[in-house]
Formats: sequence, structure tokens, C-alpha cells
Amino acid sequence: PKWIYLSSSSSNSLAFHSVMEKYLNEHPEINLAFQPGTYQIKFGKSALAGIYKRTNLFFCNKDESQRILEIREDDIKKLLEGMRNLGPKIVIITDGKKGAYAYEDGKMWFMPPYPDPKPPINRTGAGDAFSSTFTVAISLGKSITEALRWGPVNSMSVTQQMGARAGLLTREQLEELLAKAPEDYKPKLI
Repeated sequence: PKWIYLSSSSSNSLAFHSVMEKYLNEHPEINLAFQPGTYQIKFGKSALAGIYKRTNLFFCNKDESQRILEIREDDIKKLLEGMRNLGPKIVIITDGKKGAYAYEDGKMWFMPPYPDPKPPINRTGAGDAFSSTFTVAISLGKSITEALRWGPVNSMSVTQQMGARAGLLTREQLEELLAKAPEDYKPKLI
């Protein structure tokens, strides 16, 4: 595969991560998108150090970044740098309805959320929709700034439905909404 998307796993999956790390190191041409789940965060950053170092795209929310780094810190720049220091090439930290942040090669961006057409019904799956859509955009050759525009659109759409998958958009639907986006819907350097 060109990409592997690694996310939530069970409490007894630590050994699997060692196998995954070995495989990825034997195949440097494969890109890894990593969005750790509860147990992966509980395993600790040391236990998954090789996975973090091998990650191309890393995703978590602000609270998860604090748990992973084992710090109480609200400064998003410090959280982005802390996560980047674990090894991922590109770090994305979401902050719920406040927006998302990305970090690569010393540059940091803030991306506002895509405007809700009506109040959200349920936020379940919004983070997953964001990260998977961002990953697809990057895998299609889009820039980080363009991927940052893609992610919140699908996230917004999922919150308009009940459940984590309802509301996921096709590429055509997503591009239609991007074409209608407000003028200020774009990433800003921070």
C-alpha cells in the first residue's frame, strides 16, 4: 500500500504495533497516518516510540496531546512542538468546534471550522472525519493548507447527522462545499 491509516486498537494490541513498526521500517516507501485511540495513548509514548518516529501524518485532539505528552499545557504551539518532537513529520491537533492546528517544518497553521448550516446534532465522528479526509487530501497530492480546508468540511457534515458515518461526503460533494466556502475559510499561519 501507499498509505496505512493506524487508529484505535484493543488493549492487547501492543505486540501488533511492534510488527507494524518492523513492517514500516522494511518498507520506507509506505506512508503512515496515525490517530491513536484510548489504548494506544495508555500504552505510552515510550512503548510506541518507533511508531511515532515512523509517522508521516499524526492526528489527535488537544486533550489527547496533553495525555500523550504527560503535561498540563494549553499553549497549542508547545503542544504541536511536543508532538513533533516524538517524530511525526506533520502534526495535526484538533480543538473541537474551535478549529484545528497543523505543524510541519517549523510552520504552524490554524484552520477555522467550516460553518455549520444549522446547529450540530451530534459531534461523534467529527475528529475521525477530519483526519481521514485530511489524509485522503494529502494522499491525492494536495498541500497541507488545502488538506486543512478539506478536513473540516467532512467534519461539519458528520455533525449534521447522528452517528460517526452518516453525513460523510463524496469528493464531489466536498468540493462543491469548498467552492461555496466563505472568503475567510482558509488556514492562517500562527
